[in-house]
Amino acid sequence: MKRYCLAFVMLASMAAFPAASAEGDKVFKIDNIQTTVPVGVTVMVKKITVGEDATVVNLVASFDSHQTNRVNLNDVNAYLAFGEDRKLHMRQPKDNRYLSINNGQSVEGDLVFPGRIPADAREVTLVFNEGNGGDDVSAPGITLAIPLMEAR
Repeated sequence: MKRYCLAFVMLASMAAFPAASAEGDKVFKIDNIQTTVPVGVTVMVKKITVGEDATVVNLVASFDSHQTNRVNLNDVNAYLAFGEDRKLHMRQPKDNRYLSINNGQSVEGDLVFPGRIPADAREVTLVFNEGNGGDDVSAPGITLAIPLMEAR
């Protein structure tokens, strides 16, 4: 299995933000939070870091399908939702703005969402391709609710 790192693709976008391990960052370790949609995409969130001016989601996304050769996770701008109708939109990487994944591949890395989720948030929802179904062979819709528990 080939692995590609979103962090490499997103390096230019991340340059304006503090490192994920900067002092004062709030880190949420995520255990067993994943989803799979019918077209063959699996998304697993590993960690969320809230920095001074950005929220970073570390994840692995895999695609395996007999239906198509590639999917885009960002045809409709991905976002993190929290509270009542509050959102942080993802900073789109210059080299892969649609977050394309080829069949039989996985990507692993950090997605950057400029802005901070509130300190009292207990859950966020990661949304890819809002309004599309999970069986969409071009840009599947994916919604993943993520409970937040601070890492110790």
